[in-house]
Amino acid sequence: MTGCVTGGSEDLLRRLDAAVEALVPRVADLLSDLFPEEDVSSTRDEGTSVLAVPARFPDGIGRGILRAQVFRYRTAARVDLTLTHNRVIALADGRPTDRACFLNDFKASVTLGPNATTLPERFVTQVREGVRGALTAVEAHNRQHPQPWSRIHVTVAEAEMAGR
Repeated sequence: MTGCVTGGSEDLLRRLDAAVEALVPRVADLLSDLFPEEDVSSTRDEGTSVLAVPARFPDGIGRGILRAQVFRYRTAARVDLTLTHNRVIALADGRPTDRACFLNDFKASVTLGPNATTLPERFVTQVREGVRGALTAVEAHNRQHPQPWSRIHVTVAEAEMAGR
């Protein structure tokens, strides 16, 4: 007996492609729920659907983008989300350093079966809480550690500042 899937690999690939197609609108809805004032962009690149939405930080410093990739991964459908940004740690006088502000980073992934049509509620909750937490992480840290030597200051990366 082998580990072959009933129906053959072509049937599995069709089901995975259908799962990816079914998940794309669900992921778009999630991004729209997180940033209702922004438009979600969508592209497709070699079987991978890439959705993106601009992310704004409450303190107004820097820009971010929440990007989701929905694709076939081996015998599963997969969704990867990543929040990237141009925020770096700043010196006390406001000058940028070369150290990214990792407090504002966020990543999440979920791997689903070939018949998936929705995102698991637990994953959706994790993403909502994680993105909101990442956007406000610096402020939360500074509230928890109000001593001047513990405060974190952020600014836009120097390469971004040069382009202004």
